[in-house]
Amino acid sequence: MGLDERYDTLVNLCYECVLDAAAWKPLLERLAAATGYQMGALLFLDRHAQRPRVSSLNLCDPASVDAYNSYYHQYDPAKEMLVPRPVGSWYHDREDLAPQRIRRDPYYQEFHLPYGMNAISCIKLHEQEDAGTYLSLLTAVGAALPEPGHRALLTRLSPHLLRAAQLSERLQDLQREVARRDLLLDRHGSPVWLLNGEGRMLFCNREAEQRLGQPDYPLRLRQGRLHGQALDHRLQGLIRQAAGRDGKRRAGWLALGEGSPLQVLVTPVPEASALAAPHGGPLALVTVLDSRPRKALLAELFQLTPAELRLVELLVQGLSPEDCAERLQVSINTIRTQLRALFRKTDTRRQAELLQLLARLQGA
Repeated sequence: MGLDERYDTLVNLCYECVLDAAAWKPLLERLAAATGYQMGALLFLDRHAQRPRVSSLNLCDPASVDAYNSYYHQYDPAKEMLVPRPVGSWYHDREDLAPQRIRRDPYYQEFHLPYGMNAISCIKLHEQEDAGTYLSLLTAVGAALPEPGHRALLTRLSPHLLRAAQLSERLQDLQREVARRDLLLDRHGSPVWLLNGEGRMLFCNREAEQRLGQPDYPLRLRQGRLHGQALDHRLQGLIRQAAGRDGKRRAGWLALGEGSPLQVLVTPVPEASALAAPHGGPLALVTVLDSRPRKALLAELFQLTPAELRLVELLVQGLSPEDCAERLQVSINTIRTQLRALFRKTDTRRQAELLQLLARLQGA
């Protein structure tokens, strides 16, 4: 395939990414192969925490992605070089960092080289107030460095990469607006807040806005973060738990005072949700429930199917899985499959743990 033909193919792939986010991975594969690299990834940066995160759209060893996201991101020298630069800027570590620093930097010696990574080139694709999107290409240890012709092809493709990222973000904004109106704003009578992993409010529904305006309401918004009037340390712990900052992401609840009919439910937002896509990190959904939440709200918080919700209703009545199968006129294997789905969606491991969670949410 000639240079112009490769260029045309890559440009077409850029604009396929606008309508299909899954096309970014084939684009990474073709782009890396055409420009002398062996690996690539899309990264998102939380500008408040200055924390970059490799997305699921990558061509890297999963172990290296886990190591970077959990630890080595904080030592990445690219942050200090690339973050202040404008959108469209390329960072090439072999040119932007002194060779002595690369040879001595623990980031390279303890992370890059052991995981088989060598030179890196990275472009800032998109930036907004609280987040940035980056595309990185890497060579493998032992592979030849990209040639001048490869660099020229990257430069030629850069405007199309930026335009595709800009259009993708605009389309996702529209999709998120629909998702917000559907899931959060006016559909439920219960107050709902969407928070990032640091507890900073991203969105809330109309009911939440009205409740926060009441002087005696047990929750307050301070400097953009949701706090409790009392038991705030426990509320912050639930938010950290739902965001996975202290381990595995789990849902939790908290009664707002002794004898209070109100409970706070804090649940993780699935990474695949349209609400999670732009924020580059885990999100938590906070809901204040009366003593008995609506079934529709419970189903949506945990993304339960109608069949799973019917099973939940029978389980909280004390029926065994075998009794549920007979009542619903399905096989026991179907019930077990639905139970496994309930465990996964509620972050529980056993039926007793699931029932305890459901009982608390039902005000039992």
